[in-house]
Amino acid sequence: MNSEQNKVSICVPVYGVEKYIERCAISIFEQTYTNLECIFVNDCTKDNSIKILYNIIERYPQRREKIRIIQHDCNRGLAAARNTALEAASGDYILHVDS
Repeated sequence: MNSEQNKVSICVPVYGVEKYIERCAISIFEQTYTNLECIFVNDCTKDNSIKILYNIIERYPQRREKIRIIQHDCNRGLAAARNTALEAASGDYILHVDS
């Protein structure tokens, strides 16, 4: 079986990570493996993390169709954000990345 056929879901919770989200997203988007889906869960962050994330996504148009940003209605915590991403994931493999 060709490993390129296996889809990998990368799940990233986003809350209060303004200092780190750019480096995190670039690291993910620069991967050479192409069959990735990226799921970011905005757990009602109060800083500019999501704005920064959208700006980074603009730099990677080839990745855009496989990026999802899910919005929580209220802050539910890290475990809930991870669970939300996990429920949305459709990959053969799941990877949790802290932003």
